[in-house]
Amino acid sequence: MVVAICAFHVENVRKHLHHNLAQLSGDEYFVQLDRPSTPEAELVAAEVNAAGGTMHVLGATSGLSASRNLMLARWPNHHVLFIDDDVRLDAKAVTAIREALRAGAHVVGARLARPRHLLPWYVTSGQFHLLGWHRDDRDIKIWGACMAVDTAFARANGLDFDLALSRTGGNLQSGEDTTFVKLMKDTGAREQLLPDCSVTHDVDPARLSLRYLLRRAYWQGRCESGRNQAWAGLRKEWHRHRTAPDSRLRLPLACLYGVVTGWGVLHGLLLWSWRRAGQSAATPDRT
Repeated sequence: MVVAICAFHVENVRKHLHHNLAQLSGDEYFVQLDRPSTPEAELVAAEVNAAGGTMHVLGATSGLSASRNLMLARWPNHHVLFIDDDVRLDAKAVTAIREALRAGAHVVGARLARPRHLLPWYVTSGQFHLLGWHRDDRDIKIWGACMAVDTAFARANGLDFDLALSRTGGNLQSGEDTTFVKLMKDTGAREQLLPDCSVTHDVDPARLSLRYLLRRAYWQGRCESGRNQAWAGLRKEWHRHRTAPDSRLRLPLACLYGVVTGWGVLHGLLLWSWRRAGQSAATPDRT
């Protein structure tokens, strides 16, 4: 199995390198840095290579979907475990994922656990999905922070990650992972969920700011519009935010995040309408 990290934050690569390598058993560890080359990036690449992994610096920022598609093309007949650059692996989870793929699963995911530290008042379990954490009291879905793929199946069915849903640079676009999983399942892929195995999604503490979470909620709305499920997606987000039994503030927080998500949905629909109107105006009348 190949453990593939499509990285953007070079400091995360260094932070988790030795821990993650220690969790593997004969697996290849490949880091692809989706940004221009810098002296720091080259230094970390040398550290990864010296530790037994491989790191490649792309030299430009193309976005998460494009980076993952390069991984699919590099290993077209392999089992590839995609993880984010801020994920800390667990040997039990890696073993369970490897065994599920060998047993015939085509797409596999484990639980994404949060680091155990105090959260600010405006972060309840209703916002965990904005940070890439699964709730302890809910079933899991396969998310891109820990997502294993049988690339031969994807290749045989012509599947890849949607560039239109890609997180690139400073935007917080999302949804390319769940859209890809849906495409896999729609074409007959066998999905395997591993809720009893977990890896830690050690997100940057800066993401716990209210400003970041509101930006993330807005982009979640944009994502729902981009996947042509604007109102269904908005209802889903509202349900997530308001069902947080760990906080008495769940309703006002649901209203806050819900309004921001709604603006993202509306903005996405408006942009889509403007683009469509522009394309219509640019098309010559042949009658």
